[in-house]
Amino acid sequence: MFGLNYAFGPTPQPPAPPAPAPVVAPEPAPAPAPVAPPPPPARFEKVTMSATELFAFDSAKLAPNQPKLDDMAKLLNDNPSISGITITGYTDRIGSDKYNQKLSEQRANSVKAYLVGKGVGADRLTAQGKGKANPVVACDGKMKRPELIKCLEPNRRVEIEQITIERKVQ
Repeated sequence: MFGLNYAFGPTPQPPAPPAPAPVVAPEPAPAPAPVAPPPPPARFEKVTMSATELFAFDSAKLAPNQPKLDDMAKLLNDNPSISGITITGYTDRIGSDKYNQKLSEQRANSVKAYLVGKGVGADRLTAQGKGKANPVVACDGKMKRPELIKCLEPNRRVEIEQITIERKVQ
């Protein structure tokens, strides 16, 4: 058996393939919220103050106006986690070793007492004297005394160490 098909009219066309679905680009992922950079690591800073600003020559009595020590006290009071602070007093080479050692200790203790008087916990502070050790400058011993005192001025100082200060980067 066999069959015939007669077509009257236009030749039938196969149905058109379905139109492809429009390609929609995926929505971009939302940008991540900006993340603040981590704070810079804490640094240890040493603060050196000239004994000339703090004391008269050959004295451990603090001068009346101490803006730098006031700033230091504010910093320490605002940051109670800072501890282990060492206050070191130094003298110049004029005078005996024993005398200079005692004077340097008295100067460091005067600074400590000042900071404690401004509210800083005494248990956070250690005072020590190093006499004429670790000079910053060396001056010719042939100078007249007033010139020598002036020349050796940088050696008469108080250093405050192990203060951690975190600064915000802008």
